[in-house]
Amino acid sequence: MAIGSIRKRTDSKGNVTYQITLELDRDPITGVRHRRYHTVHGSKREAQEMLKKLLLNPDANLNAVQSSIRLRDWMRTWLDEYLPHIAQTTRDGYEEKIRNHISPVLGGTPINQLDTTQIQRFINSRIDRGMAPKSIRALYNNLNASLNKAVQLKILGHNPCTGVVLPKLKRYQSEVYDAEQIQHLLEIAKQDSISAYAICILGALLGLRRGEMTALRWEQVDFVNKKVTICENRVQSSKGVIEKAPKSESGIRTITIGKKALDALRYIKDFYDDACRNNPWFHGAGYVLFKDDGQPYRPDCITQLWGRFIQRTDLPYIRLHDLRHTNATLLIANDVSARVVQHRLGHADVSTTLQRYVHVQPAMDEAAADKIDSAIFD
Repeated sequence: MAIGSIRKRTDSKGNVTYQITLELDRDPITGVRHRRYHTVHGSKREAQEMLKKLLLNPDANLNAVQSSIRLRDWMRTWLDEYLPHIAQTTRDGYEEKIRNHISPVLGGTPINQLDTTQIQRFINSRIDRGMAPKSIRALYNNLNASLNKAVQLKILGHNPCTGVVLPKLKRYQSEVYDAEQIQHLLEIAKQDSISAYAICILGALLGLRRGEMTALRWEQVDFVNKKVTICENRVQSSKGVIEKAPKSESGIRTITIGKKALDALRYIKDFYDDACRNNPWFHGAGYVLFKDDGQPYRPDCITQLWGRFIQRTDLPYIRLHDLRHTNATLLIANDVSARVVQHRLGHADVSTTLQRYVHVQPAMDEAAADKIDSAIFD
C-alpha cells in the first residue's frame, strides 16, 4: 500500500515549494522500496490535493495528474528538475522571461489546456508591444523547450507551440571604424582617461568582448613573449558580478600582441604600477581595466563609460561591441586568414566571424576592383 508525505522547501530566494514523496511497495527481489517524487509550486492545500489524487491510484501514470499542472508551475519544475546545472546568468534570463512575460499571460493555464491559437495570440501581443523579434523568439524558445520536455515525458501528447508563426529576425547592422578613425580614436582616448584608452586598446586592437575586457588581469599579459591569454569572462547575474570561463571552449585562447598594442599595454601598466606605489587609496586588484580606486569595472559600467566618452569625440557613434567588429573587419581587409580571425575573436564557428563580424568598407571594395583588373589585364 502506498503512503505519502509532503515536505516544505524554501530556496535561497525565499520561494516556497512542496515536495510530495510517494512510498510504494518494495521490489520483491532486491527489497528496495520504490519512491516517486513530485514538486508543487503552489499552496500547501494544492499539495495536499495532489497527494490525495496520487494516493487514490498510485499505480496509474503520474503523467495524467501532472498534465493538469499550471504552466507557471510546470516551467518552474522544468527549470528546477531538468535544468539544475545551467549557468546562473542563463537561469536569470529564463526566470526573467517566465516571470515578466509568460506567467502574467499564460501562467495560470493548465498545460493540457494550452492550444496553438492561445500561444499565437501571446506572441502577437508581444509584437504589438514593440518587443524585438529576437526577444520574442527567446520567449518562444523557453516556452517551446519546456513543453517539449512535457511531451518527452508523456505528460502531453502534443506540443501546442507547433505551428506558431514567429516574427522574422532583423539583424542589427553594425557600424565600424576604418584604420584612420581608429588611429584618431586612440589619440583622443589617451588624452581623455586611462580607462577610455584601455577600452579602445582591448576592443579595437585585441578584439575582446566586454566581459573579457573587464576580467583580464595583468598576470594574463605576457610582455616578454608578446601574448595575451583570455580565459575568463566577467558577467552580471542575480547574485552579483561573477567571473567564469568564456561561453565556449574556443573562447579560451592565447593571442599575439602587436608592437603598438604592446606599447599601449605597457603604458597602462606603468600608470597602474605608479598608482599602486603612490596613492594609498588605490587598491590595485590586478585588472588591466580598472576604476580610479584600482577595482574592476562591472560590464555594464564600461558600456556607459564608452557611451559618454565617444560623445565627447568628433567620431560617429558606434556601440562598444562594434570595436570588436572593427577589429575583425580590419584584419580581413589586410588579408588575415578568416581562420586566424576566428581564433583571435574566440568564435566557435568561422561562419560567425564572416557573416556577423566582417563588414565591407569602401576601401575593401575598391581593392577588390583593382585586384580583378590586375588578374585579367596584367
